Amino acid sequence: MLRKKLLLLLMLLLASGVVEPSTHWLLNADGLIIPQLTSPFYLRRSYDLIAFLNQNVYKQKIDIIIGELLAIKSNLTQKMNNLDQYTNELTNKISCIPDYYLGEADILSTIVNPAYISRIGKLTDKSIAVNEEPNSGSISDKLSKQTGAPTCSEFYPMDVSVAAFDHLDGVHNRANLKMAPEEVLMGLQYNIPQVLADGLRWKPFSWKMHTIASYYWRLKGNAPEAMECARRAVTLAPREFKDIALLSLGTVLQRAHQLNDSLVVLRAAVDHEASEPENQLALGNTYMLLSEFNRSFEAYRMTESLSSIYSKQIEYIKNSITCFKVLKINLLTMERLLKDIIPGLERYGTLQNEFDEYHEKLDREQAPLKTRMFDESYSNQVDFLIQRSQICTTRLVKDRGEPILSCDFISDVQMLMEDFAVEILNNYVDLKQELINTYKINSLGIYKKIFVEHL
Repeated sequence: MLRKKLLLLLMLLLASGVVEPSTHWLLNADGLIIPQLTSPFYLRRSYDLIAFLNQNVYKQKIDIIIGELLAIKSNLTQKMNNLDQYTNELTNKISCIPDYYLGEADILSTIVNPAYISRIGKLTDKSIAVNEEPNSGSISDKLSKQTGAPTCSEFYPMDVSVAAFDHLDGVHNRANLKMAPEEVLMGLQYNIPQVLADGLRWKPFSWKMHTIASYYWRLKGNAPEAMECARRAVTLAPREFKDIALLSLGTVLQRAHQLNDSLVVLRAAVDHEASEPENQLALGNTYMLLSEFNRSFEAYRMTESLSSIYSKQIEYIKNSITCFKVLKINLLTMERLLKDIIPGLERYGTLQNEFDEYHEKLDREQAPLKTRMFDESYSNQVDFLIQRSQICTTRLVKDRGEPILSCDFISDVQMLMEDFAVEILNNYVDLKQELINTYKINSLGIYKKIFVEHL
């Protein structure tokens, strides 16, 4: 009986025409049932059951996406705060750059000690002078063409020689070596090619002439020719002076970035004359370039014990290592933290795209906020709606295919998504990466190549 009465009442209401599409209602904390004007279930066609059911699917999917976005955002915020902390600490560590900067040229070996040069002598010394009779049966007598350049291979042909370390890759492939000009050698007054060529012509078996010729080619930055002269000097030099020729050969290899081969040759130089500070210093420099800091410090200690002339340079190197170690660790930590952010940020962007896709479907069936009906008794909600900003989009008319401009108030979901602007996060990552690269590329100097962070 009750069911019949309810059915009759419903039919009367329908017949009266007073039934209109209703809004979505919500029970608030005060126990009042109030309209929710921004509900996604406020449809353009309130009678469309399929659309209503689809809205529920879209809404659930959007809720899942927003939940994951919130979790990712919390995680990213924590990582970004950690990265910002290291960025702030970086300011206190960049004093290394002006105070203890060390470029590759500062660590590569060269010759500046007059005491060392005295072991070789000058071109005007009698032991090197070229105004003597040529050696009997000199190879240069067979040369039909004289040259003005000290090309050692023309005056003393030499086949493969184990004594010249030809078994090393760097020496074997010497024709392909490249090095920067060693301009500091200009002060040795060996830059007289004609005198050197004459000396080699008159004394092709002189280890000193071949050694000095190697200095000349090092000054010019010609690694292959420097190697040819140094090889001959090593082969011809007597035991007591062989370390001089070995140091030149090892220095060319070092400056040509053949560090492992340089280490073999410089060890031999130290074995021949361990009391020569130049040998120890060159060995220490090569160890440092190979990031073998403990052995490098030992070689530097030996250098200082043999001569105080390099004490200031070695102290500078040690202070530089200590300072740049902290700086580089900070930069590498920042880089690691930044890389750790990127996967979450990529997922963040993917979720935003998914949100846009489902929100478009959700919004497609909703009645525009500006058209939703409300009663004057809900004036507070009217004010709330008016205070919202608006968003405009273009859509294509199905029949005409022409775009039309449509504007509406921003929905609750859209307002929430304003806090998930992926562009801001991308800009943050780009700025941090630019900061790290600036310091790594322009400020680390030699420490770009050596692993001071492992010390």
